[in-house]
Amino acid sequence: MTEKVYNVGVEAAMELLNGKWKSVILCRIAASNGINTGVLRRSIHGISQKV
Repeated sequence: MTEKVYNVGVEAAMELLNGKWKSVILCRIAASNGINTGVLRRSIHGISQKV
């Protein structure tokens, strides 16, 4: 099995943030100019730690 190579870190992040929460997470990060993961998780109602 070949390992996937990413040219930009954003490519890897987008693959990790797949599913229904991607846009919500990205909007929260953009609106806060960077955010701690714990604060992010608490700010989004209904999100689990797996996301």
